[in-house]
Amino acid sequence: MVNIVRLGLIAPLVSLIVAASAQQTITYTVKPGDSLYTIAHKHGLRLPDLMKVNNLRNPHALQIGDKIKIPVKGSAASQRRSSAQSGSPASGWAEINKDRINIRNAPSTSAKRVTIVDRWTKAQVLGRQGDWSRVRLQDGRTGWVLSQYLSPTKPPQTKQVARASTAKHAQQAKSSATSVASRNPSRAEIAARVSGETPSAVRRALGYLGVRYRYGGSSSRGFDCSGFTSYIYRQHGISLPHSASAQYRHGRAISRSELQPGDLVFFRTRGRRISHVGIYIGDGKFVHASSSRGRVRIDTLNSGYYKQRYVGARRIAK
Repeated sequence: MVNIVRLGLIAPLVSLIVAASAQQTITYTVKPGDSLYTIAHKHGLRLPDLMKVNNLRNPHALQIGDKIKIPVKGSAASQRRSSAQSGSPASGWAEINKDRINIRNAPSTSAKRVTIVDRWTKAQVLGRQGDWSRVRLQDGRTGWVLSQYLSPTKPPQTKQVARASTAKHAQQAKSSATSVASRNPSRAEIAARVSGETPSAVRRALGYLGVRYRYGGSSSRGFDCSGFTSYIYRQHGISLPHSASAQYRHGRAISRSELQPGDLVFFRTRGRRISHVGIYIGDGKFVHASSSRGRVRIDTLNSGYYKQRYVGARRIAK
């Protein structure tokens, strides 16, 4: 009788242990040219293991658009412990905490590099596998990065947040203004606010992270600072001169507290003239073509070199 009771207790205990140790998975969509073997190799897996997870008997019965489960090593509990120890998030938003970090197409240092990113670059964490995290960059590209290079951060500023900020400042301006013009903003000012909120320009700019700096450059083969901003705005039908100081005379001047993604931010890096420009992306950060670092990268307005040299910002309307 005692043995029967013990067996009755052991069975559910075993079930709990098995459930707790079950593998976590992420979903992969089959693309043209994929095979089950290449998918397994890309994610550092054995073909039989991948077939077992997906209950597949025929490795050749694969069609474009099929959803494949990719196992993530370790239990959910061990992943949480690993995340807590490393300080990197297992999900949500993170930002790169060092410069020149490789994003790869598989969780391996020998895997093909997707791109190189710098400090402050934001990414959405999609899953973990061992020491690696699968991330989606703000320009839509996905890849794998060593988890130690990720730190938790806030989500990127959304349209709703930008609009709320605009409404708040507009109300403040209305309360303190004495002129008819300030109480009734012009069409140009309204258009400028909409342009400043456009996330597509920011996404396009972030798509060029890592492109080399080239003096006088204004194409994807290389940019200088004003060549980069004029190139991005040109893709949205807005023509800007190839000069930081000349761009500062375009659009409408806005205060630091009014900044929205897409606004241009300006700096004095040489003497008293405005000599540098970038595109604000939210959360106190901006993307720009940096001559000192030799590439398009993200930096912060909140501390250090660029905080000391910040001059002002402009909102550009079509």
